[in-house]
Formats: sequence, C-alpha cells, structure tokens
Amino acid sequence: MAKKAFYAVRRGRALGIYDTWDQCKTQIYGYQGAQYKKFSTLSEAQDFIKANSPNYSDSRLADESSRKSHLGKGKLESKKGYAAGVSKHQGPRYYSVKSGNPSILSKVFTSWPECQKYVSGKRGLTYQKFNSQKEALNFIAGISTKDYELISITEGEFKSKYKIKDKDKKFEEHSNVYCDGSAIANGTSKSRAGYGVFFESTGECIAEPLTSGPPTNNRAEIQAVSAALGKIWEHLTIAHKKIKFTIKTDSEYVSKLLNDRYMTFNNEKMKTIENGDLISPLVEKFVKVKKYYEINGTHFIDGGKFEICWVKGHAGEPGNEKADELAKRGADKYILQN
Repeated sequence: MAKKAFYAVRRGRALGIYDTWDQCKTQIYGYQGAQYKKFSTLSEAQDFIKANSPNYSDSRLADESSRKSHLGKGKLESKKGYAAGVSKHQGPRYYSVKSGNPSILSKVFTSWPECQKYVSGKRGLTYQKFNSQKEALNFIAGISTKDYELISITEGEFKSKYKIKDKDKKFEEHSNVYCDGSAIANGTSKSRAGYGVFFESTGECIAEPLTSGPPTNNRAEIQAVSAALGKIWEHLTIAHKKIKFTIKTDSEYVSKLLNDRYMTFNNEKMKTIENGDLISPLVEKFVKVKKYYEINGTHFIDGGKFEICWVKGHAGEPGNEKADELAKRGADKYILQN
C-alpha cells in the first residue's frame, strides 16, 4: 500500500492541504508564483502553510476534521482562495468566474465541474464559490462592502468631497494606461528592479527604479500600477478635463489582486501578507479611483466602470511593449543612482 501523502498549497488558487496530486495540480498549474510541497505528515503540511499564512491556524481543526471525513471519496469541491472542504450551506451554490482576459467572458455557474472545465488551462481568470446569485454577480461586478473602510472615509464624506457638481458635465475621452515591472539579474549582487508606466493619450511616461524591499518582479509590477493610480488620481481631482482611464498590465498577480482578492482584505490583514508594504497603498489608491468613477458614473462613458485589464506580455501590443521598455530603463536607473 502506498504511503499517505499530503500536498500543501500556500499560494495558489485555493490555499489548503490536498490528498492527491491531481487536486493540488488544479490549484497551482498556470498560477504565477505558486508555492506548494509534498509532505508525509499532516502536521508538516500545516506548518508549511502557517509559515506564510498566520490565520490558517484559526481553521486547522475544522479543515482536519473535514479532510478525515472525506478521505477516499474522490476530489473535494474546491473553494477558491481557501482550503477545499465541506460547507454547511445546504442550498444552491454559485461559482463565479471573473475574467481579466479580454477574450474570455465572466460567467456564473451552478455546477463546480462546469466551472472547473471553463477555467482549466486559461489565464487571467479568478473564481470563487458563493451561496447566492447576488453575491456571485457582485463578485464579477467588483462590488465590495469594505471599500470605504479600506480608505478610512465614509461614503457620505467621499461623495461630498469628490462628486462632480455640474450634473450636465460629460467626459467622453478614454485612454489606456500600460504598466510593467522588470527584475534583472535575480539572485546576484547586481540584482535590481524597475517599473514603467505609459499613458497612451498624453504620452506621459514613468521609468523609475524599485528602491525598497527585495528587487522582485512582483514588487516592481505592484509599484508600476501604484504609480499609475497615483497619477490618475491627480488627474481626476485636479484637471478640469477628465478622462476615463483603463489600466492594462501583463501581471496576473496584480490584476487578480485588484479585481477580486483585495475584497477579502481589511487593513489589518494587508499588514501581514507578502508585499504588504506596497499592497496597502496600492489598494488604497485603487479603491479611491474606482469609487471616484462609481459616484460620477453618469459623467463618463460606459458608466465610469474602472478596469484593471490583464494583457498578454510580449505579444506585440505597442503600449505594453513601451511599458516594458520603461520598466527596464527604470531598473537601469538603480545602478546610476547607487
């Protein structure tokens, strides 16, 4: 009889401990930056996850109990973002797939196998299980109940400060903003990273080095979008002529973070997650811009819906290529400044 194995995923589509390689594989294949490992004991697998996810210990007992009652019964239903397990909910379930890939539609399924088939092997998608259709649709729409809490202001105060007073004012111009990060010579004494931003409508460019923390690609990608959001916020709150911006990034890590993952965060949680020092200001900037467009939707095309779109890198899209060039230029600035 083969020795029992435990497959721990501490970064992937669903954090948790799985009984088979096939279950584990579903959570990590095609997921950028996935972290997983095989163990011979449950406690070792739990410790592996705890090292990167302090709150995991809060549900260890429930997860272990669920695991023992389902051993040998085939694949467990996967719950995106959390350990696979059993839900006490007895009603219908809705599997919401949110797409950041322009070529794939967002959809809601009532069957996990159908959802799994739809997302398998595709990039730019995130998914989550809900107990109501309304929650599933809100996930796709990017509707969060925590937004004003994350920017430390009430809805009334925000509207009072930023709602456009002229009811007849219309802004019909649209512009893409391309963001990219670049990490060079990783693992060497010459490692460095930079970020680039290209505003399609104005030709404005940002090319700066990453000067804090480890020079990783993810951190550079975060900082690129954060810098773009800062400039967009300045434009919306200062410029007389306002533009409907769309951010485009080839980082699935950042697009998924802002399109859905952040909705599970609070200010305390952001302090504990990896890259939290950059993610916290990134999320704050994103929510402010998103809410600005929401409360002033009637003044912009497409109702002011603000999007973070994933684009395939190095696929010949001029704006993305320009941002990549700027990011590399930013990384080179690190050498010049040090």
